[in-house]
Amino acid sequence: MLGHAGDWTARNRRTLTMTVGTLALAAVAAAAYFAWQSSVDTHAQEVLAQAMVVEEARVTPPTPAPDGKTSTQQPGTYPTEKAKLEAALPKLIAAANAYPTSDAGRTARYHAAATLVELGRFDEAIKQYDQLVSARGLIGQSARLGKANAQLRAGQHDAAIATFKELSERSDTNLPKEAILLELARAYRVAGKAEDARKTLNQIVEQHAESPFAAEARKELEKISG
Repeated sequence: MLGHAGDWTARNRRTLTMTVGTLALAAVAAAAYFAWQSSVDTHAQEVLAQAMVVEEARVTPPTPAPDGKTSTQQPGTYPTEKAKLEAALPKLIAAANAYPTSDAGRTARYHAAATLVELGRFDEAIKQYDQLVSARGLIGQSARLGKANAQLRAGQHDAAIATFKELSERSDTNLPKEAILLELARAYRVAGKAEDARKTLNQIVEQHAESPFAAEARKELEKISG
């Protein structure tokens, strides 16, 4: 058997050499890819962290100068919430666009969308959320929820209701179904569809009686009844 193996090896030495060489190259390529991916993820997290420092900065009014004519802003602070958000937004979008497929990049885009909502730029926020809704896991689900809220605040009631309904009917969501139904009921109420709101709230109370959201649903029912 050893002799036959030796003969086979001798006859196929070139093939074996090429195979081993190919496997070695593949291993090197894989190692290089993972090293590059790790470097990208690290840089993406650094860029996101820089943006988050601005987003979480303190809002402090300028300090009056002794002469009473000029005032100074403390380093690392912003005079208003709007000024802070406007400073954070370009950093968040830059991080999202630079690393669109990384977890840090997607997180940056989600925060950018939420920031745009706070600034009242709802159409822009919806476009940012749209780039995340196809992502797997919690980030995609949260983006759908954020999009629906942006649509609602923009006065796009029917679109918001459709988004909330689609999310509430999904079987792959990690978000509590009753929480989504509560948002759907509120959207119905804002849209002037009191009966649809009532049905949705009763669904929460009847099907999720032990959930903390059931108590909120009962309060919303009282508002409609009142």
